[in-house]
Amino acid sequence: MTDDESPRRLRLIGSARLDGEKVAVSAMVFKGPVHIATEEVFLSIDDASVLQAQLARALDNRAFPGLDQRQREKARMRYCI
Repeated sequence: MTDDESPRRLRLIGSARLDGEKVAVSAMVFKGPVHIATEEVFLSIDDASVLQAQLARALDNRAFPGLDQRQREKARMRYCI
């Protein structure tokens, strides 16, 4: 893998804040193991809401394995009676 092909990743630092109609978050940008920049990342309100929901679901699944499956089964049983 050449240097240009190495994956980039973000590490969020600080807190999120509203900047007009966007959510701003500071992030460190890494290319492979090397820190190459620190930048502001801007998300629309809609994208931030979707990300929040996805993170909440992922964290719930980690904290309570199988919770989604149990909730789906419980909802399905309401209509099977």
